[in-house]
Amino acid sequence: MQYIMSFIWGIMLISMLSYVVGSILGVTTFDLTTALVIAVIFMILVWIIAALIPSESPKDLKEEH
Repeated sequence: MQYIMSFIWGIMLISMLSYVVGSILGVTTFDLTTALVIAVIFMILVWIIAALIPSESPKDLKEEH
């Protein structure tokens, strides 16, 4: 469920960001496909980074040693 919700939020936020940046740059059409591709790539990177970060706090790690 965590991955599904982060994927939905990622798509919404990246689509919004793509629309705003496109409007600022003067792009006349909004391309949802590009926004979805960027969102998928971004979410995969976020999931990889989240998997690499240890879930224990530094205080818990000190007590183990």
